[in-house]
Amino acid sequence: MTLRYLQVTQPDLQREFLLARQNAAHPHQLPALSVPRSTSSANPPTIRQALAAARHLLEMYRRQISDNHTQRKLQRLDRRLLAVVTQLDRITQPEK
Repeated sequence: MTLRYLQVTQPDLQREFLLARQNAAHPHQLPALSVPRSTSSANPPTIRQALAAARHLLEMYRRQISDNHTQRKLQRLDRRLLAVVTQLDRITQPEK
């Protein structure tokens, strides 16, 4: 009796599962980051803010990727952006 019960409900369960997946909202929405839109105010704080936003989005994307090779490439890119931020900070600091 149990086997017959499972054979009857298995297609129903699969159908309902697929319908639920199609109708489900995205579990995680990426946050909207404040990136300056105008290039007329291109100054070091604005550039730093844009780099921070790019690094954040890159990290959120990297966490969704399952391929280790791609993850390592994205980590290297993040380190390069961090180096740019560091150089920008050195440029904008007053000399001693």
